Parts: sequence; C-alpha cells; structure tokens
Amino acid sequence: MAGHLSIHHHPVFERGVFERHPDLFSRFLHNTPDHLKAGYQKARAALSRYQEQVTWPLVVGPGICAGTHPGADNCFIAAMVATSTCIYNSDCLYLDPVLGVFAVSDAPGASTSSRLLLSKLEQRLHAHPPADIADIVNALNRETSQADSTTLSLLYLPREGTEGRAGSALALAAGDSYIFHGNLSHGRLRSIEGDPAFMGNPHVSIEAQRIELERGDFFIIASDGIQSLRRNRDGVSLEQALREHIAPGGLSGFARSVIEGCNAVFEETIYDRAITRFGGSDNCSVLLVYPQELAEPDGAEGIILGGYVSDGPP
Repeated sequence: MAGHLSIHHHPVFERGVFERHPDLFSRFLHNTPDHLKAGYQKARAALSRYQEQVTWPLVVGPGICAGTHPGADNCFIAAMVATSTCIYNSDCLYLDPVLGVFAVSDAPGASTSSRLLLSKLEQRLHAHPPADIADIVNALNRETSQADSTTLSLLYLPREGTEGRAGSALALAAGDSYIFHGNLSHGRLRSIEGDPAFMGNPHVSIEAQRIELERGDFFIIASDGIQSLRRNRDGVSLEQALREHIAPGGLSGFARSVIEGCNAVFEETIYDRAITRFGGSDNCSVLLVYPQELAEPDGAEGIILGGYVSDGPP
C-alpha cells in the first residue's frame, strides 16, 4: 500500500494576532526608561512584516504526523529587540518511512548541529543496513565533537520480509529529548528512558531498547520544548499533558495540536503581576508514528526539517 507524505507550512504569527492581544507588549513597556520605550514602539509598529512570513512545517501522511517550530516567544522577542532579528530552530526532525527510521535532535543554543547530525545519519542509513542502527548511532556519537553536541531520540521499525513491519521496534535516546510509547486501546503513555549524555560524548555507548508491539501502539518523539504544555499547571505530568492532545477519533491531528498548544498566547502571574505572553520560549518538535497505519510512501527520500539559523523577515 502506498501513502503520500505532504508538508504544509503554517505561520508562527497569524494575521491580526498582535491586534487581538495588545497586552503582549506590556512586559516591554512596564517600568521601562523612555529611551527604550521609543525603540520598542518602533519595533511594535514593524511587527506586521512577521505576520504570515515566518512559518513552521507540518508533515502528515498515513501513520505519521510531525512538526517543528522555532518558538513563538523566541521569535517575538527577536522581533521586539531591535539589535537581533535572528530566527533560528536548533531542533531538527528526520523521518524515512521506507527505512522505518524516525528521529528528533535538539542542539543547545542557535546552532545547526542537529541538522548536521541527522544529515550524517541519513547518509549512513543509505550505506549500511538499518538493522545495525545501534552501531550506526554509536559511530556517529564517536565522530561528533563536543562543539557539535546535540540530543538524539530515534525509533526504528524493522521490516519483516515483504509482509510489512515486524512486531517489534528499537528505540535509542541520548540527551534530554523524549521518546514515548503509547497505546490507543489501553489509553496508556509512558516515557522510554535513554542516556542523559548528549551525542558528542565518545565515552558513552547508547543502547537500543527493543519494544514488542501490540495493536494500537504508537510512539511520540519530541524535543524538550514540549514542556511548554505544562506551563501554569503544577502537578500535571508531561505524559498527561500530551494525552490531552490525542483526539478520540485518532492521531492524525496530534502534532499540530501539540505545536499550537506549546506556542499559544497565555497569561501567567509573576510577583502578583499578570503578564500576557506567547508560549514557545524554546524550539519545539514533535513526531508521532502509528505503526498500524504506516504505509509505503510515494517517494523514496527521507525528510529532514529544522536545524537552521537565519535572519528574520526583511
């Protein structure tokens, strides 16, 4: 069975969002010297150029949905602070349904190290059998310098002859990105633990964990930016926050719902003062794989998204 993967681009700032939420600017104008206020007011007047110009990609297809976002609050601060218009997304995601490999990498700071790592991973996967995935990842770890350190959370769904995917999966995790194993039928979602050391630590050997699959199983791979789902919600676990974005009818809208939830406008209280702000103070990526519905894609190429540093709109 063939399936089509499509990429849709959505605006970080929808048209009219700044007019609908004027309180977003309060934190830049409250107790601010007049000479700085003038600069912030000038930046505010120029924000229309960011509306619908800075975008984030969403991938959808049979058994797959994924997205990576530079962080709305990151972009908003860059737009308001006149000395910096850098828009970056250090997160990077990789998906190749033909090989059955899916991954998210998150480099610290404004860096392209995650894309470099996943590009090398893709090259290795086309030169070596994916069955050797643990050896491939550990070889990449030894070749990655500390200056290019980054996380890696990876899922491999091996094939079983010509009959489709096997009844098990392999998961590898390094750093503070996440892999979750869930089941629609049982309503469960659990975190798969990995090694806390980032890629670029040659003394660490990353172990592959084998997971036997059941009907209804799915996997979520994400960067630590999804912690934004827990803002202002003391006592709510990340697993619980993620479960709230699983629609009763299925999983196809999960990635978009999580990304938009992380970056939505919200209100928080700091020292008894209410502040309106965007979510997304960190880059955010999420990739969901539902093996039961996974299909052979029309194209044989893998997809790499994110991992960039660029100037903002002119």
